[in-house]
Amino acid sequence: PSFFPRRIFLLPAAVVLLPVLASVFINLIYSSVSPPPSDFGTGAMFDQIAPRYDFINRALALNLDTAWRRKMVREVTDGGELFRRDTGGKGARILDLATGTADVAILLGEAAAEAEAEGTGSDASTTILGVDPSANMIEVGREKVSRRSLSEVITLQIGDARDLKGLKDSSFDAATMSFGIRNVPERDVALCEIHRVLKKEGNKSKNNIGGKLGILEFSEPQPGTGVLAYLARLFIRHVVPAMGAVLSGAPREYMHLQNSIREFPSPEEFKALMEGLECGRGGKGTFRVEEIVQMNFGSVQLYLATPIKR
Repeated sequence: PSFFPRRIFLLPAAVVLLPVLASVFINLIYSSVSPPPSDFGTGAMFDQIAPRYDFINRALALNLDTAWRRKMVREVTDGGELFRRDTGGKGARILDLATGTADVAILLGEAAAEAEAEGTGSDASTTILGVDPSANMIEVGREKVSRRSLSEVITLQIGDARDLKGLKDSSFDAATMSFGIRNVPERDVALCEIHRVLKKEGNKSKNNIGGKLGILEFSEPQPGTGVLAYLARLFIRHVVPAMGAVLSGAPREYMHLQNSIREFPSPEEFKALMEGLECGRGGKGTFRVEEIVQMNFGSVQLYLATPIKR
């Protein structure tokens, strides 16, 4: 009879003690680790953890990250409508930045293949370009793309979101970036490059339809947003870096993860950055943020935006 009350008592105790124990563990691990520089996450860090990246990602996100990515793919493709749209005989072109091991690129490729199998796709084939600064992540991604027989649809290449000069202006129908923008030191430069390569409403492209940007990113839940948000914040601050250090054997890399999430702007601040850009000739280019989708108790945001000119 006393079993259930005991369990009820243990639950809040565990909620309090787990972050405390994780914090002690972090201090022990990180006591001899020098803090990483602010640009640590732009490539070299991910080269170190690439072989175990997918496994660690699923563990740290409690296997929820695939659902978040699927949500972004549905939104930027308008529920698959992008693949059915007449794009002037060229097929949809999608850019996936910070592609990593190609999770989002593969989801996009599978969505395009599904539309084609249903006979609802456009006559021309979809092409997806994944770009990432980490050679090792790209190598893992290419193996995954090949295993899924998507090599004709998806191309992966090493590159930097801040410098897309090899890509033509207004040449992509959609762009995605998952858990990458916080690792870019000059976020405004990267966002302006994305703005440049996305199609704009009113361009010469058929149907006069502009491109769409989806950015998926972590941030710390804001104080005063509820008990679950508070627990999510504790999980990000204490449990994630401890688990990451143990699973990867790379504590410095997961110190960066913890720091980059804590220092990333709040959703409203990041929206203001996107809408305050001065891109292109005359500084007239910017984004209109259409929606911010809150997920995982405010620790994950999906920013959906359209490139515009003032």
